[in-house]
Amino acid sequence: MTDTPIDVPRLELDSIIGFNGDVNAGLKVHPGREHLIYPLGNTVIIEHVTTKEFSQLSGHTNNVSCIAVSPSGNYLASGQVTHMGFKANVIIWDFHRKQQIATLSLHKVKVQDLAFSPNEKYLVTLGGQDDGSVVVWDLASKEAICGNQAQVESAGVTYCVAYSNVSDDVFVTGGDGTLRVWELDVGNRKIKATNVVMGQLKRVVKCIQMADHMAEPFFFCGTTTGDIIGINMRTRLFQVQGPKKELFSKGVTSLALLKSGDFLVGAGDGEVALAKFYKKQDKGEVLFEKKRSWKDKNLSNLSSPAITSVALRGDGHQFYVGAANSQIYRFNYAEYVSGGGDQKQINKKTGLKIEKKTQTDDKGVELVKTCHSKAVKDVVFPFGFSNLIVTCQEEEIRVWNMSTKKEILRHVVANKTCNAVCITRDGKTIFSAWDDGIIRGYGFSKDGKSLKQKFERGEAHSKGVTAISCTSDGNRIVSGGGEGQVRIWDITRSMNAKGEDVYIIKLAETMMEHKGTVSDVKVTNGDLECATASNDGTCIIWDLQNKRRKGIVFANTLFKCLTYDAKEVQLVTSGTDRKIGFWETHGGERIRDLDGSSSGSVNAIDLSPDGRFLVTGGDDRMIKVWTYQEGEVVAVGIGHSDSVIKVKICPNQNLIVSVSEDGAILIWKFPFTPRC
Repeated sequence: MTDTPIDVPRLELDSIIGFNGDVNAGLKVHPGREHLIYPLGNTVIIEHVTTKEFSQLSGHTNNVSCIAVSPSGNYLASGQVTHMGFKANVIIWDFHRKQQIATLSLHKVKVQDLAFSPNEKYLVTLGGQDDGSVVVWDLASKEAICGNQAQVESAGVTYCVAYSNVSDDVFVTGGDGTLRVWELDVGNRKIKATNVVMGQLKRVVKCIQMADHMAEPFFFCGTTTGDIIGINMRTRLFQVQGPKKELFSKGVTSLALLKSGDFLVGAGDGEVALAKFYKKQDKGEVLFEKKRSWKDKNLSNLSSPAITSVALRGDGHQFYVGAANSQIYRFNYAEYVSGGGDQKQINKKTGLKIEKKTQTDDKGVELVKTCHSKAVKDVVFPFGFSNLIVTCQEEEIRVWNMSTKKEILRHVVANKTCNAVCITRDGKTIFSAWDDGIIRGYGFSKDGKSLKQKFERGEAHSKGVTAISCTSDGNRIVSGGGEGQVRIWDITRSMNAKGEDVYIIKLAETMMEHKGTVSDVKVTNGDLECATASNDGTCIIWDLQNKRRKGIVFANTLFKCLTYDAKEVQLVTSGTDRKIGFWETHGGERIRDLDGSSSGSVNAIDLSPDGRFLVTGGDDRMIKVWTYQEGEVVAVGIGHSDSVIKVKICPNQNLIVSVSEDGAILIWKFPFTPRC
């Protein structure tokens, strides 16, 4: 990046919590069986299966849209999306050295899919809707050999490409009303397409699994209709189809073929199934049988995300499943198979088999990774406690264990967006700000396995609650809204006849001086005053005892965040003008300005517990550590692939946590020893 400070030490990444589950077939298992490979924003993550050590491959300028791994595992390839009118790059990586080998640039706007040939001579890339072309690249020279339109003009978008398992000269593409087998003629630098004859069958193909290495060469396609179709590679004719009645709900989104000939099927409704095609002995008819089915029982049918990836580890003794809600599951095949199967129920009176049902228990299934799937709006630590963080995205509040880096609690409010959270000093209550204008309070259940709603204060703000903070005793909330109002709420607790706590939230004061959305609220340690930042270019310091304005600062910017200094006599602000401003709290006089960034807004700021350092993050995707007194950058963290929204330093000053627009949570080691 152009504004990276020169000769400044880099922050060391401790861990990353993030995975872009929306990318079809984005989760891969390396042929060496020791690493997972998956996209996160504009980076590719390589993570060790057992030690969780990771590497980041950075080089794309926008979000990664597809990933491929060569058969030997020596190479990776990744494609990206970009803005309309620009070319989208494909990058080839050396897996072992974790370095970029080549950048290939021909497709416009988006690279839809890509695949390596079996002997790693060629790479085939498929352009997206605005490009519509398929290109074959020579891996030795890193140059394009030939290309063609991926579909005829009357067809729709081509969504996927798969290379033959046995020939470097054959690959298949599929999409909306198009299914083609391509043959490469390297000598004449041409590719020739043969359209698969489907008869009256009309399908939209979303994934392809090659099986041309078997005695009877086929390839199989998952469709949006919810069935799997099989094509004979010799005749190029549609030959098998299944299931014919009980289709996969919301389509087949992912396929993997086991050595046994069985399929692992991922569906759009979150189902993972073990299935197979087989011939009926008496008639020779090809039938489809679903042997085992699984869905995450912790998710409702309405919220079940699509299965976007099924990746085999080795021959399939284990396999990993990636979902669109950015969760990764690990399946142990032997346990998974033994846990289910077709159970034939017998009528005890007649002895007749009367029913078959597919088992759906969780045997052999482990949820190994959960991540945010949307922008993370806020992150906070409990007061004086560094082993937990609370984050929020759209309709969710999540609690994470910082030791294991795993999610331990989640609360969902459907179809709402949580904009901010704060925690009382005793750690018992989480206050949250929502876009429907409601302030919701949550506590931990007695078993510690869920969040229990304590109260709900409706009509708190007419245009949504956008910022929230509380006093040290937890008896008062200060909230900011989209309409610009700052409101003070008094909380009283009582107990009902059942011995349950009852909370009464009463409006104490409405302060209406901001003319734009309130973006941040901070209350001083003594609870005597608070400061609010707004998009109207003002930060106001409020007297919480007299409930009136105490001071105000003006700047030509949209203020995004603020914090007090250690003695609470200065205010530090930042916003869209890319400046970090220092102000006197008494009188609002400007002390100094620092250039926080040269390429984007500064969205987040936090002060270290010992008061010696500031940490900032913003649209330049960098985390910067500043000395408070000298105003110098002393460390820089580069790892985010999208705009940083919030940063927090943990209370023991060992770690920095930053969250971003792509849903990533990055945990950095704080480079300086705290001063007692």
